[in-house]
Amino acid sequence: MSTYSIKDLEGLTNLKAHTIRTWELRYALLKPRRTSTNIRYYDDEQLKKLLNVCTLLNAGMKISHISKLSNNQISKEIDELMKGQTAPDTQLETIINQALIAISTYNEPLFDKIFANAILRFGMVQTHLNIIYPLMMKTGIMWTNNDLIPAQEHFFSNLVKQKLFAAIDALPPASQLIQTWVLFLNENEQHEIGLLFAAYLLRQQGIRVIYLGTNVPYNNLAAVVKQCKPTHIYTFITRNMLQDELGLFINALCRDFKKLEICVSGRIGLTENKIQAKNIHWIKEISSLIKIAQKNV
Repeated sequence: MSTYSIKDLEGLTNLKAHTIRTWELRYALLKPRRTSTNIRYYDDEQLKKLLNVCTLLNAGMKISHISKLSNNQISKEIDELMKGQTAPDTQLETIINQALIAISTYNEPLFDKIFANAILRFGMVQTHLNIIYPLMMKTGIMWTNNDLIPAQEHFFSNLVKQKLFAAIDALPPASQLIQTWVLFLNENEQHEIGLLFAAYLLRQQGIRVIYLGTNVPYNNLAAVVKQCKPTHIYTFITRNMLQDELGLFINALCRDFKKLEICVSGRIGLTENKIQAKNIHWIKEISSLIKIAQKNV
């Protein structure tokens, strides 16, 4: 079981510590435990309750009413919101909060249920844009702030990767071979959800994809290009890099593979303004990727 400080709850729920304490005193909404040195902390069940309370608040329910509901009644209200009989923004907020509960409590069945329902309701692309990507941003921010431990972040990312691999496997074989894309993350790059989603989108367009995955030694690329003869190379920048280091990497790609289209996404900062190569594409949104993928098809 994980434990959370009131500062952790602030980051996880976007509520102020003062508001949380006020609700504790006025409505007995949460009952923090205390360490042997009298420091307050909260457990998974209290985090779950607070996230559910935030969901109901976003749906328009007053805190004075929510505070009178039992945990079972709160769960029923959440279930109704999950059925989709609410405004789109409220639906998405509900799904994201429920997924966050699943992540923080390592509840894989709950996450599977949430993900499957989202796919049925929104499809893979919109689920990624409106649910998975916000969760990635939120868990990334929370991990940086030590609100989520790395194991929880890895639990989430591995669940999403499983879903994306399964979705890619379910697609038919490449139907057009005009384009071949090599997708890779450079050495010391580990976070591949964005790259996997790009692979799904390209495969959905019928394009042949050579997926190399994470932490690929740069000197291996030349051999792959020689053997597979791709038309495009696509990489994501997922870690913070010095601009000089990033510039050297991108310039090397453009120089060493000057006959190919080089596509880059992720944390590019101001580097795009410093690269003069003609074969570079900075992909910041799905529409740009699809436009390039559909060129010459």
